[in-house]
Amino acid sequence: MMPVRRFVPSGTNNARGSSTGHATTHGLEFMSRRRNAWGVIRTLWLAMVLIAGMPYADLLSGPITMASALPAVPEMQDEAVALERRDEQAKGYTDLADTLFLDEIRILAPRIEKPGHHQPVYIQSVDPQQIRAFRQESAAWLLDNHTFAMIRDYGAGNMAMVSQRGFSPGQTRILWEELPLNHPMLGVFDMSLIPAGMLDGISASSGNPAAMTGSGGLGGAISLRSSQPQNPAFVSRSIGSFGLRQTGAGAFVRHGAFQGSVRAYHRKADYDFSYFDPVRGVERTRVNNAVEGSWLTAQAGYAHNDWRFRSLIWLDDITNDLPGPASSPAPARQDDRTIRWLTQAGYAGFERIQLNLTGGFYRYVLDYTDARTGRTEYSTTRLFMAQPSLRYVWNAAHESMAAAQLAHQQVESDNYAGRQRKSEVSLRIRHDWEALPGFRLNPFLEAEHHTTFGTALNPALGITFQPLDETLTLRALAGRNRNTPSYNDLFWIPGGNPDLEPETVRSLEAGLSYYNKRNNPKVSGGSTASGNITSGAVTMESISAGITVFRHDFDNGIRWRPGDGGRFTPDNIEKIRSTGLEGEIRGEAAIHPFRLNAHYMVTRTRIAIQQERFPGDGSVGKQMIYVPEWQHKAGIRAAWRDRVWVQWSGRYTGARYTTFDHSAIRDPLEAFTAMDLDLGMRWPAAVWSGEVSAGIRNLTDAAYEVIQSYPSAPRHYHLTITLSLN
Repeated sequence: MMPVRRFVPSGTNNARGSSTGHATTHGLEFMSRRRNAWGVIRTLWLAMVLIAGMPYADLLSGPITMASALPAVPEMQDEAVALERRDEQAKGYTDLADTLFLDEIRILAPRIEKPGHHQPVYIQSVDPQQIRAFRQESAAWLLDNHTFAMIRDYGAGNMAMVSQRGFSPGQTRILWEELPLNHPMLGVFDMSLIPAGMLDGISASSGNPAAMTGSGGLGGAISLRSSQPQNPAFVSRSIGSFGLRQTGAGAFVRHGAFQGSVRAYHRKADYDFSYFDPVRGVERTRVNNAVEGSWLTAQAGYAHNDWRFRSLIWLDDITNDLPGPASSPAPARQDDRTIRWLTQAGYAGFERIQLNLTGGFYRYVLDYTDARTGRTEYSTTRLFMAQPSLRYVWNAAHESMAAAQLAHQQVESDNYAGRQRKSEVSLRIRHDWEALPGFRLNPFLEAEHHTTFGTALNPALGITFQPLDETLTLRALAGRNRNTPSYNDLFWIPGGNPDLEPETVRSLEAGLSYYNKRNNPKVSGGSTASGNITSGAVTMESISAGITVFRHDFDNGIRWRPGDGGRFTPDNIEKIRSTGLEGEIRGEAAIHPFRLNAHYMVTRTRIAIQQERFPGDGSVGKQMIYVPEWQHKAGIRAAWRDRVWVQWSGRYTGARYTTFDHSAIRDPLEAFTAMDLDLGMRWPAAVWSGEVSAGIRNLTDAAYEVIQSYPSAPRHYHLTITLSLN
């Protein structure tokens, strides 16, 4: 998935992009040799079955989702808490709707169990209904429409990376369950190459402390989750503009204490769309822009008494033809082949303790061929990870979590001098203390030791206060985090700098969250006896809102710059400050026989270099490249008896600069608004249920570029048909 060659320093471009987000113009693309993708997947699948022939377990969903019986703490087992948890599960606030959640069962995970709107950081979860309805889309599209994240979109057929609060995509930590996905050579991960149908949960949080997700997420973290499908079997087929063809299928079986599932997708598209070239003033066509990929995930689980086991595997084989920037086409091809594997075990036979053990591995093979020279570059990356963790409930007011992680990486690349290795050991501790009724303190601490960069402590303190009832939460968080240099920064030949130091950030944020849901017995004023918020014939099923103000002070930022003889090399030279706000409001209403869902989000980000990096640096105090100061996102969905639905979504992205001193002729790139429209119909039957959906992307046919010289596709269409076994 991740580019290697396209990060080579060249001209004004650099090998990493900016410390704050700014992978530059000629890079960040994908390509590959054609091969029989399904043949590779079949071979890997057979190997997995032979190697992993042991009792597995469904851990029932969520981030490291092991459900296990914990003897009740009386104060925590009242009916209201159980009802609230079920409601939040159904809407995807903490886990997914198909999670089994009984009164005596608690999710075993390396974090304190609280709903997202009670955490000291603001967490956004994509509604599982949206993931199922838009399985033909990518994870990047869902994040772009349902979270604060800024998607660095290089156009249809090219990569899309996540940026949070103005920071680099390499400073957003991407996790699948607890397995990190950021490519160690580059530090980034492309979300456009994950079909939404491969996932069951997507969450985003900005500015979270290292003790929650591990160091590296200076801007925030994205969590991807897999669970068992809701239906025993399904098959789907999508067709669309630019030669889009996607086929998906999945199955789920349960026999006694054993559960297992498998799902697979195959996608192919040419993306040979027309666009307007603003420099030459003519219509042109994107060529050498095809993508073909195959994905497969499988999991199996076993649950017996206090024991839970689960094992998951994720395989993909992706082929990309790359056109290069429209201003100077550079045709190339890249092939990415990945295997990721996780095994999790949990035990809850003790009175107040839950134990968890996670083991993980991935192998990532990337081949890159420059079509002009015919030269192929190869790389293989491996990661081994083990993470034991425990949670201890002291009493109704105190709960602790501790997790230790051991990770070893190694990379082989013909752009490095031999095989390169890194190892890391970290200990993450978090405590939840209800010091006063409604007032909680959350101290965090991560202690990490890195074989290259030594030992560091990343502390944080979170505070939450509910002054009235559980509908309103005031929160604040202060902490420190760090991000180690990528392998390319350290070892690239020529130019890598093995003397680099980690980037660090000091963060401070505060905000409030409001959450009022129908039939929530914790709700006091403003509700009817049944918990509804009513107005005439309209029944408000739920309403939630949140606003956060933040400040991040970033030091030791890595920048590639010209050195002796004009050769680019990285150095720790940037000092940056990011400030701003994030706000959203969501609501769900019933107007019989219709149901309406709507949301609105706004972000304002000011991020600038604070001191000169060299004499006469003209970038001090100016907005960093490709970071819009303002973003607005909105959506509305109307459904009739859960049979027919229509959905509109829109995104406004403010002006973006392409140079640090704002001196380029085209600076700034114009602000733009992109809109999408979808509709669908579902027909249930005794055995099978069917659903058909159609969508229009770029509804107004707007011509825009998120990244300069990477045009977005004009108005285009798709049609998806899904059959599910009930």
